[in-house]
Amino acid sequence: MSTKRSDTGKTVRRLGAAVLAAAAGWAAGGWAAEDGPPAVHMTHRAMGAEFDFVLVGDSPQTTPDQLTYAGEAAFEAIDRLERRISNWIEESPVSVMNRRASEGPVVVDPDLFGLMETSRRFYNDTGGVFDVTVGPLLALWGFYQKEGVLPTPEQLAAARESVGMNRVELDPAARSVRFTRPGMRVDFGGIGKGLALDRAAEILRQNGVNRARLHSSTSTIVVMGTPPASKTWGVEITWPFEDPEKQHPPVTEVEIAPGESLSTSGASERYVEIDGKRYAHIFDPRTGRPVDTNIRSASAVAPTGTESDALSTAFFILGEDGARAYCAKHPAVRALLVVEREGRLDIVRINFPDGGKNEEGKQ
Repeated sequence: MSTKRSDTGKTVRRLGAAVLAAAAGWAAGGWAAEDGPPAVHMTHRAMGAEFDFVLVGDSPQTTPDQLTYAGEAAFEAIDRLERRISNWIEESPVSVMNRRASEGPVVVDPDLFGLMETSRRFYNDTGGVFDVTVGPLLALWGFYQKEGVLPTPEQLAAARESVGMNRVELDPAARSVRFTRPGMRVDFGGIGKGLALDRAAEILRQNGVNRARLHSSTSTIVVMGTPPASKTWGVEITWPFEDPEKQHPPVTEVEIAPGESLSTSGASERYVEIDGKRYAHIFDPRTGRPVDTNIRSASAVAPTGTESDALSTAFFILGEDGARAYCAKHPAVRALLVVEREGRLDIVRINFPDGGKNEEGKQ
């Protein structure tokens, strides 16, 4: 394996057979030939996450430099998207919209308006539990300041008045957005990384890359083409609790097909502590409070990263019955829930080809 630093500051590794198997999570058998297609492993920091790509050539004639060029173009697309939809960038279009849309309609660029329309569709499809307008709740509970604050019932009630995609007016003809309540704030944290991977996959295809595993931290994986010696991709679902004293094996593995995406939402990675209790960053907009159920992680498999990212959040909030109801209406979507029952972890599979065989009793 050789490693170089690209001109754009991204880490690029040119992978041989054994290293590729370890980096991509693929089985080593079937990738042993040294004269097989080249592969590169690239990482890039954006959107507060580590984007990790493994790109594979279609033939031995593909060069690592061609793959690297395509990967860097994909990372640049992610950076452009971040500059448009991040509310951490003061003059990004979404930050400007958040400041002005309560005063009147704000004309936004097609990218942002399309994302608002997509967010409204998921809001409607999930009964309002996937809601990008939860910004006032994140602020109230201290997630933006990274210092937890327990709100009073009066403060919580006031913040909830500024939450709800049903309180956002979208005008396609004018391409404008208006908030009908003061203090509203859009936060795309529950959908942005999935959209970023979809954009990256599009750029890669335009540059001739048709086989890849695209990964955004522990949030979302989008796969293109098939891995060596297999028709599907194996994705491990990790242990849903923090345990610095013990290395836990994955709780299960999911097979996803070319062109599918898998996203996972959980409570253990981002939280605030208030009076010794942890509160997760995933909010139920119906109550205004962080979700506190026996769901320890929720994964969604869907045709796009945007969809799986939004739905893993929704399934974490909806729970088993809600996830089953959603999947019954959307056969292209699957759900996998890690549920804690009486001190054990049960794996609930919904819409999987094997009929949804569950796994019980993981300790």
